[in-house]
Amino acid sequence: MSTAEQAIRSGIKEAAAVLAQDQATSNRPEAFTYVPPTHARALDLDATLIEGIRGAGKSFWFSLLASPKHLSFVRSSFPEARLPQGVKVAQGFGMGLSITQAPDAETLAHLMDQKFRERSIWRAVLAHHIGVGGGFAQLKSWTDRVLWVQQNPEGYAHEIEQADQRLSSQGETLLVLFDALDRMADDWQHINRLAKGLLQVALDMRSTRAIRCKVFVRPDLLQDASVTSFADYSKLLATKASLVWHRADLYALLYQCLGNAPVSHKHFAVWVGRSRATTTNAGTNWAVPSDLRQDEDRQEALFERLAGKAMGSSIKRGKPYTWLVNHLQDGLNQVSPRSFLAALGKAATETTDDYQLPLDYRGIQRGVQEASQIRVQEISEDYPWVKQVMEPLRGNLTVPCLSSDIERIWKSEQTLVQMEALLNRGKAAVKLPPQNLGMGPAGILIDLEALGMVQRMDGKRIQMPDVFRVAFGFGRRGGVTPLK
Repeated sequence: MSTAEQAIRSGIKEAAAVLAQDQATSNRPEAFTYVPPTHARALDLDATLIEGIRGAGKSFWFSLLASPKHLSFVRSSFPEARLPQGVKVAQGFGMGLSITQAPDAETLAHLMDQKFRERSIWRAVLAHHIGVGGGFAQLKSWTDRVLWVQQNPEGYAHEIEQADQRLSSQGETLLVLFDALDRMADDWQHINRLAKGLLQVALDMRSTRAIRCKVFVRPDLLQDASVTSFADYSKLLATKASLVWHRADLYALLYQCLGNAPVSHKHFAVWVGRSRATTTNAGTNWAVPSDLRQDEDRQEALFERLAGKAMGSSIKRGKPYTWLVNHLQDGLNQVSPRSFLAALGKAATETTDDYQLPLDYRGIQRGVQEASQIRVQEISEDYPWVKQVMEPLRGNLTVPCLSSDIERIWKSEQTLVQMEALLNRGKAAVKLPPQNLGMGPAGILIDLEALGMVQRMDGKRIQMPDVFRVAFGFGRRGGVTPLK
């Protein structure tokens, strides 16, 4: 293998390692940032509601928007994101924030126990970041701030109006970000109430000229009527942008990373015929050119230099460029960049040193197994009940199967009976339980489908995408070998 192939393989490993880091930080090199078209819409100031699956980039953008060096790179490299100058960014809720920035989950629980209205809680958070003066500015605890807001609705409205006029006259905009809404409480009832109050306040701010909110949320939360049933929600919905990664976006991200990784950027420049004209205004950082962002034929031709033309002896077994993404899609036809890069990183590690290309198709197959484990771990962290309902099925099913096959095993193992017993005792093991548990097995399948974990075929059979099936140990004829 030549030096170029070795460098490219090392660049893939580096990209995978960087993107495997916590998405809630912006410690990754700014040149490893890529902005897909749908994300450019999400970064627009007028996009208030930002929807995305786990790993789609919600927490990354939440962090990046508060990072001046990353904002500078995005402005220079991806002007379509339309990030104006003069924007002040504050973070109103999210992971890793100090109690001075936002109330944590325990504080939110205390405020709700005090019977404060959820809307008042988020108004107090906004007032704090806006810099409301007078008596409010002297208050140090969230309890006192929320009490002031709730007892002084007219004074609050006057202060917000003055702050809006001040910011507008100075040519500035305040953008307040909210992320990790599922971490606001330990049960859906409280999360939904807090989320509804937050969305109402975010809608209120759209009537101002210089104050905007941006709320990052997972799709399943917006499917609950208890969150979205308030006047004029449709106006907020009209501002929604979705963090979607299409196949071309994923490969553009890979090439963005390879073109900037210290170990691979020189060799990758030769592969793509890069010139100085494609570097950014920031200097040595490089932005993937438009043809490598959108032209899938060119993307595939380049990926063939990395992984060959076939997933085996012939293209009848599939082509690496399409095969990889197809096997990483969930039931909502979405792929997270973390899963994509994790699969490629594992493929690079598994490919032997004497292999002539950076990636071996067998390594890509093992990469899908690795990505499946990561995706299942993520979904289990977010929804611990998923593991409880899936473990009894491990090794006992081949998909597609009938829903009655699944229900029979759950009944035999008393899976739902045990979960309900834990719920009745208030056990933390079923934090954020399935929202449709009351409907029995059919309700659980509805929840799994909403999470993209299963798909319904011809109204009767249940299919499970490989990105979940492999790690959960389900069989499928001709598919990637499941893990045991």
